Amino acid sequence: MSGYFIYASVHDGKPQLQVVDADSSETCLNWSGKEDQPQPSDQDLQELFRRLLLLSCRQKLKARIAQEKDKGARH
Repeated sequence: MSGYFIYASVHDGKPQLQVVDADSSETCLNWSGKEDQPQPSDQDLQELFRRLLLLSCRQKLKARIAQEKDKGARH
């Protein structure tokens, strides 16, 4: 089962988050807070959590597809 590398940091007081697929090294999410806001807005955080939820669903779907392929290969 694949996973993600999660890189979280703060640059000049601005939070940043990068999520990279462990298998493909593809950057799946590259998020940062806005420069003109000391803290992310509620709307920004809702968008971030929505995107993280979609990544979680993507990972589960990839695992299920791999499991089905494995079952098919055994028969």
